[in-house]
Amino acid sequence: MRSVWKVVLRDLRTFLIGPDPPVRPRTRLGRSLPTIGVVVAILCGLASYEYLRGNGPHVGSLFLALDAALIVAPIGLVATRPLLAWRVAWLVAVYTYLAVDIDQGTPWPWSPVQMLSYPVLLAVVAVRHRRGVLVWVGLSATLLVVGTVRSQNIAGLLLAVTAILVIGDQVRRRREVQAALAQEEERTELAQARRAVAEERNRIAREMHDVVAHHMSLIAVRAETAVYRIDGVPPAVAEELAAIAGTSREALVEMRRLLGVLRSTETPLVEPQPVLDDLTRLVHDAREAGVDVTFDPLPGATVPPAVGLAAFRIAQEALSNARRHAAGAPVHIALTLGPSALDLSVRNTAGDPSSGAPSGAGSGDAGDAGDAGGERHGLLGMRERATAIGGTFEAGPDAAGGYTVHATLPLEVTP
Repeated sequence: MRSVWKVVLRDLRTFLIGPDPPVRPRTRLGRSLPTIGVVVAILCGLASYEYLRGNGPHVGSLFLALDAALIVAPIGLVATRPLLAWRVAWLVAVYTYLAVDIDQGTPWPWSPVQMLSYPVLLAVVAVRHRRGVLVWVGLSATLLVVGTVRSQNIAGLLLAVTAILVIGDQVRRRREVQAALAQEEERTELAQARRAVAEERNRIAREMHDVVAHHMSLIAVRAETAVYRIDGVPPAVAEELAAIAGTSREALVEMRRLLGVLRSTETPLVEPQPVLDDLTRLVHDAREAGVDVTFDPLPGATVPPAVGLAAFRIAQEALSNARRHAAGAPVHIALTLGPSALDLSVRNTAGDPSSGAPSGAGSGDAGDAGDAGGERHGLLGMRERATAIGGTFEAGPDAAGGYTVHATLPLEVTP
């Protein structure tokens, strides 16, 4: 019982001083309704003034002009503030009945503009507000009718008021149901899209596990056992095979981590991600693999983790492309830390013409167009890394015949 009274008092408070719900029109006509309401109110105000002056000869012109303005004020408010418009209209109706002596010879004490505007006000309030508020609106309209209209017309007007409020309430409920159905359909479509993405991720994970991981395991095993299966392996070759085996095992660990991410969209990534200082290790590994790399590090530089990760991955991909498609060409990696951004440049000179390989740290994707279906995944990946944090990315041949990858990564990462 206490909760019922609480709801009743809440609705009464809304009816008396509560705000109207915000309106967010989606069409040009909906956005124009407030302006149209003001124009209609001005025209109705002129008509009301002429009507009052013709039916109230003993009333001053200024008084009639003020009364006409009050009568049409709710019309200008109904598009955006219907409940406030009804409050104003109700008070004006009482004022007109008590203070304005109009001899119009009709069974109701209101002007034609009021009689035409009141049903519109009630209908808009019924469409915009919940049922509890409509009860109080209906009671206020009933009080107005009973207190000001002749007894033989009360029943008909109350029936009209009830019909308007009921129809408006049904319209509101229908709109709410349609909105709920639209939201449910949107949630269903979103769930289907997520399910399709999860199925595709699982399919990719299965393919990577069954094919790529299998071959990586074979590479690691063959590299580790080669010194035992082949007689007379030189120490330098044995050391290189051990390095290949170690790199293969690291690739398998990364592969398993990636498979876990693909199979579960809820499991957070807990393993540490590379940062800017890890570029030194990346350059060391590239030198061990035979790449002539020069690197200008930034010892002690502090950048956001997202910036460091992006710089590491872009340099990693650029070095990988240089190894594949500009074999033997020197590569230079330069970092420049400015007040608002980190500049990364990876440049290699022209590759060995006798090898037939295209030159360029970023041109490897073009060379792999037959294998990658022309998707240029490497360049796209580097560009996405940079733009994801609000940076810029450029890659292309330079005047010396080499290839340059340049990225500018802002220190204030944008989402």
